[in-house]
Amino acid sequence: MNCLAARLGMMALCLLGGVRFAEGTIPSGNEYALRLVEAKSPAARKEVLAEGVGKQHFFRYLYIKSIEHGEAGGCPFISLVTREPSSEMTIRLKVEKSLSMAILLENPPSDVGDAVAVVGYIKSADPVKKEMVLGPVIVRFKDILAPKAGKEMLSEIDSSAIVYSFTGWKEPVNVTKRDEDLVKDEEAMIKKLGKEGFAKYLLAELAKRDKAAKDARNKLNIYKKRKEPEAGSVPTVPTQSVITEDEE
Repeated sequence: MNCLAARLGMMALCLLGGVRFAEGTIPSGNEYALRLVEAKSPAARKEVLAEGVGKQHFFRYLYIKSIEHGEAGGCPFISLVTREPSSEMTIRLKVEKSLSMAILLENPPSDVGDAVAVVGYIKSADPVKKEMVLGPVIVRFKDILAPKAGKEMLSEIDSSAIVYSFTGWKEPVNVTKRDEDLVKDEEAMIKKLGKEGFAKYLLAELAKRDKAAKDARNKLNIYKKRKEPEAGSVPTVPTQSVITEDEE
């Protein structure tokens, strides 16, 4: 890929694909990777490396080149080798968070040839070899392979994105892409149940679906195997990673 094509691709990544950047201050990992490989001198590469290594970035369109399921010390994990499209860097990451693994394993499970979007800390990077290692990481959603033409809606790629909010009751009831079928007959349901009844119907149905999703996750090999403490041992308080996500 020549420099012009890479820059044009990066512009598309930022303009069309940066749907989550506005939510906080997490910088684009795609843009950073491109800056890194385009640095011409050792001094320039050292400067860019200092800016990014050890910091959190948001990567989109990571093409899965290989995927490995494993377990270490009773803890399941999924290792991915991916390719970042604008820089063509190989990016390696190990997914250990249970909800992140659940995203990869939900039907259809992620496989070679698919893409993912992740937030992760850059552990190391080699711009000459075009290799990068991330960790720890959180999988945000299963992604598309490249930016789509025109405006991209978050709900098109992330089933947890809010697509509707019912505000006709005392507090808003948010509906995600997964559950948008619940509001397709909104007017008829409100006429039948009233605004309060419709809100309570939504809350009840959402609770049922959340429980079903949790039950489905519980059937997956994504949780650390609990071990009975040895006799006389003192329980320890678990520590939490810098990156966090809700865990059951």
